[in-house]
Amino acid sequence: MKVPDELLASLVKRVAGNDTVKIFEILTKRKNVSEFKIAEKLGISVNQVRNMIYRLQEHNLVSFTRKKDKVKGWYIYYWTFEKPKAVELIVDITSKETKENQRELDNIEDIRYYLCKYCRTKLGEEEAMELQFLCEGCGEILELQDANKRRRDLTKKLKKDKESHIIAKAALDYHRKLVARATDRLMAKEKAEKDKIRAAARKATADAKRAALEASGKSVKKTTAEKTTKKATAKKAAPKKKTTKKAPVKKTTAKKTVVETPNKKKGILGRVFKK
Repeated sequence: MKVPDELLASLVKRVAGNDTVKIFEILTKRKNVSEFKIAEKLGISVNQVRNMIYRLQEHNLVSFTRKKDKVKGWYIYYWTFEKPKAVELIVDITSKETKENQRELDNIEDIRYYLCKYCRTKLGEEEAMELQFLCEGCGEILELQDANKRRRDLTKKLKKDKESHIIAKAALDYHRKLVARATDRLMAKEKAEKDKIRAAARKATADAKRAALEASGKSVKKTTAEKTTKKATAKKAAPKKKTTKKAPVKKTTAKKTVVETPNKKKGILGRVFKK
């Protein structure tokens, strides 16, 4: 999601001064712009450019790379405006100001402020009393803030800050997602490369072990082959034993002879006949 240049320019103007907006307009069009090129476009000295850039750098709104001039031997600095940092700063400022303005709006009837219309100084009642209601900067009399006007101004400011916060927060979240995806892809690529290296190392180790085993097992394999050949030769040379088949044995069943014995009579008749 794109953040309007007006919103970014407003931030630059606020934190670094009106004159730095011109540098912002140059740096938003392209990256890595030489400080000499900036000075040439703005029609000012390089030292003036550096002074403005350092004010931006205090808030991490610009970054640089440097290259050594082969002819003159000194370093030339190339500057880039850091949009993600600017968006992050907008989110922080609008969040903080929204809370402060809402608190003031809720207590506007209880707290009175005094203003200097020349210096735009705003002081609480106790602080203004200590200065005898005189501006510390210019000596002008401090004026009591109009509560109704301040309420309107705060309501308008709150609405604007909330809109800016929503836009900047959405852009920041989108940027962070892109960074996270890029990081995940990079980590996946690095992991794939590491896995490839490990696989190659394992293969090389396995091949080395196999070669060492083959080198040490040549004689063993030869002896085993010779033993196998000798056994086969011995089997061929040995005469085969003749095997005789045994005749099947016939099973004979013995007949039982029954001997008939005379019936023995019992009792008196048996004795009579016996006699």
